[in-house]
Amino acid sequence: MRSIVIAGYGVKVCARNNLIVITKGSEKRVLAPSDIDQLILATSGISISTKALRLLMRFGVDVIVLDSRGYPVARLYQSHITRTVDSRRAQYEVYVSELATMYAKSFAESKIMNQGLYIKYLGRVLDLQDLVDTGTKILELVNDLARISGPINEARHEIMGIEARAARMYWGSIASIIPSDIGFDGRDQDSSDQLNTSLNYLYGVLYSEVFKALCLAGLDPYAGYLHTDRSGKPVLTFDFIEMFRVSAVDSLLVKLFREGFRVRIINGVLDPKSRSELISRYLEWVSRTVKPIDGRASDLRSMIRSFARRFAKCLRTRSRFRGFVERWWC
Repeated sequence: MRSIVIAGYGVKVCARNNLIVITKGSEKRVLAPSDIDQLILATSGISISTKALRLLMRFGVDVIVLDSRGYPVARLYQSHITRTVDSRRAQYEVYVSELATMYAKSFAESKIMNQGLYIKYLGRVLDLQDLVDTGTKILELVNDLARISGPINEARHEIMGIEARAARMYWGSIASIIPSDIGFDGRDQDSSDQLNTSLNYLYGVLYSEVFKALCLAGLDPYAGYLHTDRSGKPVLTFDFIEMFRVSAVDSLLVKLFREGFRVRIINGVLDPKSRSELISRYLEWVSRTVKPIDGRASDLRSMIRSFARRFAKCLRTRSRFRGFVERWWC
């Protein structure tokens, strides 16, 4: 997939002779819409014409508008969604049964397993036995999840509590291997250190990816199981993204910052150059081939869409859902 990232101020996107023209001052870039899969508008100060939007939609190009923290504020894409009625009806019906707890546990289990396996992987690569041991302890929490049962409104608190225990061990391990100049002491959404700010930004980009995958699978991204329903919040997106945070974002940023990569933060947000660089690195990272424990190897972006379709099928058939867990030990 070819993604075009536009970051900066005073950039104009228009259409001429069935081509997309991107200009900034005296610089000009001309692209055929057939060569673009995704157009990401990463900063304010970008103008795009309706003629360009129509052309992009005609060629099925996905247009995403991000805010300064990386969260998608708008998205345009072709409105073809498969099996919408069957999938959404099943999604709503399942919520009032104990299957909702089973699916919530599946999301949490996948998240915890990815965290544990990744920490064990880092421990082996870096020859740090403490990390290997911590990864093992994180994985053991999956056994605690298995014992939870009952209606989702009663089980949710227990599931979240186990997730929180895993997160403390996971982020403590990550903090121990991140260079000290980053100032990372652990996961804190409100912190302005380079790693937390970058995590917030790329999680926003990943949210957009997951939201679209769920829509195209015929699901309602606002009706979830693990996270409590909140007006205007796409809680199924919050549920589903848990399976992919480690593989799509955490592992990338750990690699980059340990290799010397740094970002610039102004007034608590990334500057345009840093945003553009992070998105470019992210797009490369999710294009890599990964091997899940359950399923065939594929690029990570395709894996997100594949597991969304798999989950929709599980809802329709009321069957068990095995979430995405990367085979980190390979």
